[in-house]
Amino acid sequence: MTSVRLGSKVLHIRWGRLIAYLVLALLTVTFLFPYVWLISSSFKSTQAIFNPEFHLLPYDTEGNISFVLSNYVEAFDYLDLGTVFTNTIIVCVVNTALNLFLNAMAGYAFARIPFKGRGAVFSVMLMSMMVPGTVMLIPNYIIINKLGMYDTLFALIFPYVMSVYNIFLMRQQFYAVSKELEEAAELDGAGIFRTFIVIAMPLVTPMLVVLGITTFMWNYNNFLWPLVATQSSEVFTLARSLGSLVSAGSNNVNLYPVMLAGAVIVSLPMIVVFFLLQKYIIGGISVGAVKG
Repeated sequence: MTSVRLGSKVLHIRWGRLIAYLVLALLTVTFLFPYVWLISSSFKSTQAIFNPEFHLLPYDTEGNISFVLSNYVEAFDYLDLGTVFTNTIIVCVVNTALNLFLNAMAGYAFARIPFKGRGAVFSVMLMSMMVPGTVMLIPNYIIINKLGMYDTLFALIFPYVMSVYNIFLMRQQFYAVSKELEEAAELDGAGIFRTFIVIAMPLVTPMLVVLGITTFMWNYNNFLWPLVATQSSEVFTLARSLGSLVSAGSNNVNLYPVMLAGAVIVSLPMIVVFFLLQKYIIGGISVGAVKG
């Protein structure tokens, strides 16, 4: 009887795993298929894209497989890829570096430095997370316009160097680490700023890594704010330039395959970054979940 029960239990576990794998495979196909279609269609002609007969691979009018590489050439030219890619990297790198340093410093202050009203200030700061980001578009626009930053890369960098969410996560991380090394550094004569840089920051490296990746990706994909803050193509980012191409494609059906090619070009760097750094993202999230 025992062996029968054990055998049925093992069989039940195997069936459960098989169902789980089938569900995961179905979800994988569901999520990946639109991107596979995007890549395939980026090599098609306009006629092939709007052909009522569905073909995943690009076919010409004679039924032969044909890759239209000129779509990517036109997309490179339309996007002005060299300029917008450089602008994007500058915005992402500078904003991410400032974001990590300033938010880590603010989180450290809330976690380690006792000052009057610290709890109240932190509570008010957390309440600001309930304000939708779009509400701040007009105030930010007025501020950068008054400061003479409109239509410059500065307008894309400085309004978002602080993040309440990142401050909160860094505060939780500093709370979770031991104070012994910091106290030893203070006994050796290190000031609060040196203790923060030399001792505290290395202790929260996993969270800094995951926040750096997510902040970089957010800046890379940000479209709404560059749409508001810039109008000259010389300061466009990849997302902003792709938005212009999509807008043009909506009015010109012949630009549709070029638009799809541009979408592939813009998305590829972030896909590569994610696959290369996904273990750090998962590790950082795990650290936050355990220590938060």
